[in-house]
Amino acid sequence: MTIPGAWPLLGHAGSLLRDPLGFLESVYALGDVVLLRLGPKPAYLVNGSEPLRRILVADAPYYDKGFQINALRALIGDGIGTSVGPKHRRQRRLMRPAFDHAHVRGYVDIMAQCATAGADTWRDGRTIDAGREMRRLAMTAIILAVLGVAQDGALPSDAAVQAEVLTSLSVVLAGVGRRAILPLGRLEHTPTPGNLRFNRAHVALHSAVDRMVADHRAQRNGDGGSAGNGGLLDTLLAAVDEDGTGMSDQQVHDEVMTVLLAGSETSAGTLAWLLHILSGDLDLQRAVQQEADTVLAGRTPQVDDLGSLPLARRVVSEVLRLYPASWLLGRRSLQEVEIAGVPVPTRAQVLLNFYGVHRDPQAYPDPNRFDPDRWLAPDPEVLRAYYFPFGMGPHVCVGEGFAWSLIMTTLAVIASQYTVKPVPGSVVRPVARTTLHPGVVPLTFEPR
Repeated sequence: MTIPGAWPLLGHAGSLLRDPLGFLESVYALGDVVLLRLGPKPAYLVNGSEPLRRILVADAPYYDKGFQINALRALIGDGIGTSVGPKHRRQRRLMRPAFDHAHVRGYVDIMAQCATAGADTWRDGRTIDAGREMRRLAMTAIILAVLGVAQDGALPSDAAVQAEVLTSLSVVLAGVGRRAILPLGRLEHTPTPGNLRFNRAHVALHSAVDRMVADHRAQRNGDGGSAGNGGLLDTLLAAVDEDGTGMSDQQVHDEVMTVLLAGSETSAGTLAWLLHILSGDLDLQRAVQQEADTVLAGRTPQVDDLGSLPLARRVVSEVLRLYPASWLLGRRSLQEVEIAGVPVPTRAQVLLNFYGVHRDPQAYPDPNRFDPDRWLAPDPEVLRAYYFPFGMGPHVCVGEGFAWSLIMTTLAVIASQYTVKPVPGSVVRPVARTTLHPGVVPLTFEPR
């Protein structure tokens, strides 16, 4: 079926850009696979959960990642998030140790210190844009997890590179989202103030990451190839394949860029949605606070505490259902394929409607209602077919455990210290670009 309402020249691109989430919801019931136009080119929107799962798992070799990833690759390099085929499989093997349980334990200590330091700056009771603040916290935690800790347990002392990455990363994150969802070709090179600001930040971020990689490589070589300080960067530098070959400095650079951008944006968005929802439901917020008080007893959260916060985990799970960071995923067919009985030609654009599937009324009664109790005893078949906030198949997010730890740790710190309340009259609007995150989230943080 072809979706009605295409505009001349633009096709359905205008509707998708003007109200992307409303558009995806409106066409979800039209069929498992529907045809739309993005400008003059056709695209296939996959709504059905089973064909969507098949594309990501069994039929994954028949697709690459499409035009959005091509745009991202030009901006951040060819890391695990943008690579395909044998290169992706190799990078996944080399990246996996950096996100194993032993390393995540160390990262949680850094996450807790960053969340506590950030929370200490809110004690004046002022109104804060939680979206911006969660982005700052997530970026700081990820930068420090990349750099690691000193032998005495202290955080890295290179304040200059941390500050440069933090400043540049915030600008690049905003610009990458627009450029990936709507590639503008030559317009991106027009010397507008916004483009010039993005270009400066983009160059500065890549330069800072180059220095980080070079400095840590030199330190490892000077220490006779030691494992370093346990940070993600040192783990990547130490990783070797079956034949003893490691990553080049350029590949490590690209992986660090991927972690900085993807990790910051997805975790920050989820945290901002969490605080927005809790601010509107004080009973639920009090229950989350009481759970944190009981488990933490006034101390900083540690990795073993995170499994003892079942209500907080259900709340996070429901946020990830309603507001999946990967709300719309692009693929491109590498050969003629068939999706739910619909023939699809080679090199066709295929769009996977994660947002719609996560709100399927057959899987989730009253699907637009926030209900963490859905997760008290979830049906495994529903989870298999209708819930994939971190993707699935060979391209499932390698940093899923890292993201869960960052979100849960930050939530536990905030819940144990503050009550968050909305600003009367404020409206929080979703922003759907490379990730789905809230716009401005004005909240008042009241110390408990």
